[in-house]
Amino acid sequence: MVKRVTLLVTLAAACQPPGTSTSTSRPNAAKQYSILDLVGGWRWMYRVDEAGTSRVEDEQWRLRPDPAAPMHLIGRYLRTVEVRSTDHVPFQCNQRPWYRQRALFDVTVDLEGTGLVVRETGYDAEDSPCDHGFRHTSSYHAEAKGNRLVLHWDKGSEKGSETLWQVDSAVQELPAAPWADPKTLDPVGPWRWQATSYDDDGNLRDEAEWWEITRRSETRLDATYRRRVTVRSVDGTPIACANAPSWSFDDAYVLSGQKEEEHWHFYELAVEPGDHPCTRITPKRTTDEATAEQIGDFFVLEWRGKRRQILYRPEVE
Repeated sequence: MVKRVTLLVTLAAACQPPGTSTSTSRPNAAKQYSILDLVGGWRWMYRVDEAGTSRVEDEQWRLRPDPAAPMHLIGRYLRTVEVRSTDHVPFQCNQRPWYRQRALFDVTVDLEGTGLVVRETGYDAEDSPCDHGFRHTSSYHAEAKGNRLVLHWDKGSEKGSETLWQVDSAVQELPAAPWADPKTLDPVGPWRWQATSYDDDGNLRDEAEWWEITRRSETRLDATYRRRVTVRSVDGTPIACANAPSWSFDDAYVLSGQKEEEHWHFYELAVEPGDHPCTRITPKRTTDEATAEQIGDFFVLEWRGKRRQILYRPEVE
């Protein structure tokens, strides 16, 4: 979920002498100093609980004078939205119980007529299977009140406000995107995957996979992964083949990956299946193949039979 992403800051206008046109008057010294009061860091946070989810929105702003025009401010803010499942149902977009959307916006701040105008001039959104990446840019008005900026927006049926709080007044470099450039992303390294489902007998089936990908050449990858499956009865009654309320097994796989334009194609070369009395009554698993695409810190695989699996970097917990 992405709430509105455009903001504007305005200040209340000073009284004008009789007969003076506000459209042609130059800003007075007090107003010029007011715009410099906006230099520094600002913060806004919001949390809401909805049906089965908890959402936290966070904006971190940084404004500084433009070296070429001191009364013109340039800035940047990082907007983060984290959504977590409170009913333990994973999200379809990444097959995990939480997802995050982040975007970095460039802004300018100018004094025009009777107030300040902030314009979003561009943005960079983090790649994610849970984010389409598109943002609107616009201009808005707001009101300065000491160490607070009350931001107002009015876009037809969408009207509201939020309050930024000043956290410092330091002149610092504008922040860079905290995620890697998509052009530099490399699939080499560890990946993880987890899922819980019900089997045909109504038992809970917990699956976890630990992947390791290495590079053989610019267009060839090697991969291995270990899979652990645990089957549990819902009510704790023994499962017949195991004579216990739960049982588990481990598999191991070896794969080879071939670059295909912007995607990879993986082929399972060998399988070392786990051995358990409950696995002996089911058909043996054969080797499989999948196409794969890296999207940020996620690796999306499409196996034969249109089975979708989304791996994630283990540091993105």
